[in-house]
Amino acid sequence: MRYNKMITLPIPRMSFWVALIILSILRSAGAEDWPTYMHDNARSGVTSESLILEELNAGWTYDPPAPPQVAWDGGAPWDAYRSSETTIFELTPQRDFDFVFAVTIVGNRLYFGSSVTDSVHCLDARTGRQEWFFTAEGPVRYPPSYDDGKLYFGSDDGYAYCIDASDGSFIWKYTPSEDRRLIGNNGSLISMWPIRTSTAVLDGKVYFASSLVNWQTSYLCSLDAQTGSDNGPGLYRVSGGVTPMGAIMASATRIYLLQGRLQPYAFNRSNGAVIGIFGDRGQSGCYALLTPDSQFIRGHAKFHGEGYELAEHKTVGKDRIATHPNARRLVISENNAYILTSTSLSAVRRSDGNVQWSVPCDYPHALILVGDILFAGGKNKIAAYSITSGAELWTRTVNGRAKALAAASGRLFVSTETGNIYMFGKGRSTQ
Repeated sequence: MRYNKMITLPIPRMSFWVALIILSILRSAGAEDWPTYMHDNARSGVTSESLILEELNAGWTYDPPAPPQVAWDGGAPWDAYRSSETTIFELTPQRDFDFVFAVTIVGNRLYFGSSVTDSVHCLDARTGRQEWFFTAEGPVRYPPSYDDGKLYFGSDDGYAYCIDASDGSFIWKYTPSEDRRLIGNNGSLISMWPIRTSTAVLDGKVYFASSLVNWQTSYLCSLDAQTGSDNGPGLYRVSGGVTPMGAIMASATRIYLLQGRLQPYAFNRSNGAVIGIFGDRGQSGCYALLTPDSQFIRGHAKFHGEGYELAEHKTVGKDRIATHPNARRLVISENNAYILTSTSLSAVRRSDGNVQWSVPCDYPHALILVGDILFAGGKNKIAAYSITSGAELWTRTVNGRAKALAAASGRLFVSTETGNIYMFGKGRSTQ
């Protein structure tokens, strides 16, 4: 709901300031948080938050000490399987999950994990001023997940952490491996079992996975969110997939893990038992989401091929029911899928596949849906589009490719590969 006009109250002598306070309360009541990576455990990128484009002025910018230090530096430079001595076949990156400092926002606090400072940082979402930071012993590659006043995240040091969201104070940490040896990786000392998935918190439990290489055991974990224990009904530490990385997804009955260059896995959420894989060998990537009707969409790189695609599967039976060629990002609202490719943005009716509209779009790196407005991220720029017509409504400039977007409390947040975080909305700069 939007409040573009002042509400007239039936009180003859209501002062301006009292009316303003009431209006502010009404608007705050309709605000929605962004409490985990891509908003929810389905990684939908969809929020009912309402943004007024005229109020999205450039606010503060976070400048990091260095750009993100990624776990896997892009894709393989060429494909030995398909390339010949005369033709070099460049691969599309399939493990590009930590190229920016993505954020979560709850109230007036913004949180992000850093692969540069090995920390979780808390900023005032209105001003960008740092309130506190908590340092782990290795890179933190995903923003923490918020639940009941606590933050949950994993680190390359092999531990999952729980800290207080208000001040960053330590609550508990847990590692699934008994081997505490560290190895050198990208200039850091890390565990052989780094946690390079996001966390998912659901029904009092926190889920994550840890692994590095496919010749070592990997782990899928379900812990008590309050205590960090893996002992009890629905709590476990099990061998989980081969090389889990990327955003973990959780539904009422299942856990989904991505694997970069290998297919995604599904697990039984109650006991961690393997259900199966989705797609053929190499149909992979680190981008996926669960649809509102519980289908699974995964991608986005092709195996032994260049370019992108997304595929939709039934969660029961795992059959492929739709393929979206060249698609890089996708969000769903009601019966429409909004599909972003390298050159276009389209609205497709899911029931029959009919294209409702399609427009040129040079913003291929990120896509979210905020109320009735689509926001997309491009190189050095971001834009807003109408969901009814695809008309471009608003644009702004940023530095670097905008690969993560988030919206909360009337503000838009943009994370770029330079490590910058931009706020657009009401607030003031601390620079």
